[in-house]
Amino acid sequence: MFASSAPLRWPGPGGRCALLLCLLTAPLAAQERGLFLVTKGLDTLAVEEAQRDTVELYGTLTRRQGEVGERIRYRVGVLDDGSAPLVNLSVWRIDDPEESPARQSVRVIFKEDSVAVDEANRWGGITTRVMGTERGAIPYLPGSTALLELGTRRAAGEPGGEAVLPLFNLGGGQTVHGQVRRVARDSVTLTIGALEYRLQVDSAGRILGGIVTGQDVRLSRLAGGAVPE
Repeated sequence: MFASSAPLRWPGPGGRCALLLCLLTAPLAAQERGLFLVTKGLDTLAVEEAQRDTVELYGTLTRRQGEVGERIRYRVGVLDDGSAPLVNLSVWRIDDPEESPARQSVRVIFKEDSVAVDEANRWGGITTRVMGTERGAIPYLPGSTALLELGTRRAAGEPGGEAVLPLFNLGGGQTVHGQVRRVARDSVTLTIGALEYRLQVDSAGRILGGIVTGQDVRLSRLAGGAVPE
């Protein structure tokens, strides 16, 4: 899943991580859910079902690039500022049976200004490494609207509804910056390098829809993925 197939790893968990692991295994009723679609013209690029409770965001992202596709299940521990101390990912090819073991399992632990990544594949290979990032980094996965929403929700809580966000790319291991600018009461732009999203959001920063400027790409929140009143 990582560009260049570079493996991810993690060091031994500290007290904070141990606490997170306990929190993430506690059964909590889902408070919010989202059903998202990413399209380019008549082609569907990604479908995502996500749920969020007080400490965790979890869901399934199915995405395609040409003839290649993959299914990613994720569980993300979420703090109040949208950062995520712990991310777990399981990856299948899009045509793999639901009951088959994941081709790749990745655990990502954020601590201060570093990220430890542990990656295993179904054939028994395991790799580990630690990479630098920035304090408070938000996990970013191309195609995932639910993870993108962690950034817009953080910005909604900032003065003027604007913020510069450190984003850790789960698809490559780099840390990039996203800039959220308020366009109107119910819309923002999110710029990541040359990529610009124009997004409709609610007062809490939840993404209701949007486009990628100049790419004929549209993000939609479908019926059944409503936000709380």
